[in-house]
Amino acid sequence: MSRLYPYLLILCTLGWAVPHFHAQQPTASETKPPSDIRFIDPHVHAMSVTPLGLRAVAKWMEERNVERCIVSPLNHKGSRPQTEEEHATMLANFLPYKGKIDRMAIIDAGEVESAAQAVTILEKEKAEGAIAFGEHYGVDLMFDDPKNLMLYEACEKVGLPVMFHIDQNKNMVEPGMERVDRVLKMFPKCKVIAHAYWWRQLQHADRQLQEHPNLYADMSGHVVVDVLNRDRKYAREFLIRNQDKILWATDEGWWSFGNKDRQMNRHYTFLEELDLPDEVRHKIYRGNSEKVYGLK
Repeated sequence: MSRLYPYLLILCTLGWAVPHFHAQQPTASETKPPSDIRFIDPHVHAMSVTPLGLRAVAKWMEERNVERCIVSPLNHKGSRPQTEEEHATMLANFLPYKGKIDRMAIIDAGEVESAAQAVTILEKEKAEGAIAFGEHYGVDLMFDDPKNLMLYEACEKVGLPVMFHIDQNKNMVEPGMERVDRVLKMFPKCKVIAHAYWWRQLQHADRQLQEHPNLYADMSGHVVVDVLNRDRKYAREFLIRNQDKILWATDEGWWSFGNKDRQMNRHYTFLEELDLPDEVRHKIYRGNSEKVYGLK
């Protein structure tokens, strides 16, 4: 233990790694997904350029009681168009699912030389149906790197919400996440949705949600349930306090749609274990996504 202590201390300081131990929690068989509310999932990934990629999404939605979802492109062949022809194919693939499966647009940091250039691209994407920008990675960049700032500036001008990812080599931050504060203050008219390791600094995340009217957070991915499960009393208070800011989501993708063992199974049941008020449940499961992303 003595050899590990310095490393554990660093991890605790960052708020990024050390789990807490709890009393035994209900098993998946004891807790069921809600049956009184249909989910809206604003964070999934699909092979949108391939012929049957969105059909897999629609099948998963039916199985998981998801009424509507938003697809975020990744830089995988078949997910993000690489040519004008692929772009046209993607638009045609989404057309039959209008009002059911929406999409985000993405520009990688460094792909454009100015915010004006990004605005031109995003105005076209918005006219073609994109309702948000993401998943914004910022690979090997600090969160407030100038290459990232021009993308936020463009999204604010075009009117697209930004969903960002933070981890050890994407949109990097220090303890306290002051770089996130800086960006939120620079672009107050841009709706910004936090994701991934942002949740690992939960007390700072709580503070930021309270201080910044334009900040929201989606609950997708492996990190969130683990973090919230460390202290369920605090988690319940956190969710009630930030009930207008939290969006239920999964981060499911083509790798998991057909395999429930690889899906975010706890995401469908965890909130039910916290005994949240019905109004709070409705906001988190779907109401906040409707508000933030302008879903009709």
